Amino acid sequence: MENLLKVMDENFSLIHNILNNKELNLNDDYNKINYTYYRMFCTHYESFFILIQKNHFGSAILLLRTMLELYVKSYYLEFIERKNNTNILDLLEDKKKFPNFFEMIKKLEEHTDISGAEFDGVFKQFTKSELATYEKFSLFSHGKGEYLKATFENQKINFTSQQINDVLKTVKGLFDTLSLLLMYIQGFNDEIKLLIEHLKKTTDV
Repeated sequence: MENLLKVMDENFSLIHNILNNKELNLNDDYNKINYTYYRMFCTHYESFFILIQKNHFGSAILLLRTMLELYVKSYYLEFIERKNNTNILDLLEDKKKFPNFFEMIKKLEEHTDISGAEFDGVFKQFTKSELATYEKFSLFSHGKGEYLKATFENQKINFTSQQINDVLKTVKGLFDTLSLLLMYIQGFNDEIKLLIEHLKKTTDV
């Protein structure tokens, strides 16, 4: 787990060093909202680290639920709403409602780009029929589920190394791929190749 946390911290620094040396195009509202969500995600990501290091795993899971929602919204806006030319301000001001979490996932899984590429289960894994990631995090926030059961049975906040490791790998995957989305939107193709090569080396951590 310590090794995984070290790799996650190194990736965070590497990606931000790359982005800090690039000029972002924020003239487009879709680019701007994507970057806004990315910054919010990164702030939560840093807070998540602090909570894990302080052994506040339950609070980290609650924060992760919000991070997962930001992650899905970022992809949904770019690949679904952009082609519809939806007014971003309408979404931000709630004049137009976001679909719920599972409806956004359904639309993303149905999406095919001009090259024929699909997400092919990337988002479906978060649903009940797969890993049920979102449901597990939501259950914890509602006072039930496997993470709460572990605390109930031990009469103390106690989680297995496997539970913590699984959550850390989820967070790592979300951050890495959300960073790739930002670079894709900004057209940083060389940086994408560099990051992918780096991430391949840490796949089995």
